[in-house]
Amino acid sequence: MRARSSWLVPLLVALAVVAVTAVALALRTPGGPADTAGLGVPPSPSPATPPATEPEDAPAVPQPVTPTCSPLGLLVTAGPVDAGLGHRAVVVTVTNCGDAAREVTGYPAVEVLDADGRPMAFETAHESSYMVIDPGPAPLVLQPGESAVTGVSWSATVTAGGLTEGQALRVVPVPGDPGQVLPMWVDAGTTGRIEVAAWATELAR
Repeated sequence: MRARSSWLVPLLVALAVVAVTAVALALRTPGGPADTAGLGVPPSPSPATPPATEPEDAPAVPQPVTPTCSPLGLLVTAGPVDAGLGHRAVVVTVTNCGDAAREVTGYPAVEVLDADGRPMAFETAHESSYMVIDPGPAPLVLQPGESAVTGVSWSATVTAGGLTEGQALRVVPVPGDPGQVLPMWVDAGTTGRIEVAAWATELAR
């Protein structure tokens, strides 16, 4: 009996060690008996993905246009819009980009365009304004490389009625020449009116 018990006790100890090791491995192995799914523990939630948001509608911004020489050899450009006490004005320049003299006597034809490039129902007056003095029409011939200027002005006054806000001016420097588009914000309040001065070698003061 004493000899048999001498080897039986170590055997039982060894079996106990093996059993403990097997349980420990089962606890560490995904999908094993002690897996969290078997214990009824819910899996950790994945980070929530924020819902996609639509970009807000941005106000229309006039896009720059590359100036080009017209078939009659005239190039129209515009400076920045100046503001003062609710009034606006922009200097428009016509340059003889051709190889022959061009007459630019009188007033350019100016239209206000909406965001789709369509003419708006604006009244055009050939007269002085708060911002620009109209010198009146006078004979004017531009040699190649020479320029003339005009002032286009408007008021941002808001009274009754809907707003009249354009996104560009289309300028025809002389009859028979195609119109050239000058992107700019024409915030004419509720007036629906612009004033245009005659072409001159310099602005009247």
